Amino acid sequence: MPSLTVRNIPKKEYAALRKDAERSGRSLNSELLAIIHERSETHRRRRAAMRRIDELREEIARRFPNQTSSVDLIREDRDSR
Repeated sequence: MPSLTVRNIPKKEYAALRKDAERSGRSLNSELLAIIHERSETHRRRRAAMRRIDELREEIARRFPNQTSSVDLIREDRDSR
């Protein structure tokens, strides 16, 4: 398994990280691994959400080819009432 050395951590950040590790009952190493995992999971979810948003935009463009913007869609919805 790969390893990583982190140098020159500012004292303030190191102290905060140490406190977070103690509060969660983890070692400093385990706390860092948890942070890395959480961040990578957040990025994975964000990328998946952005892909889905792009898919929905394409679907809307196909279903409403004459609409050029969300303003037009809102106006059309409002006028249809």
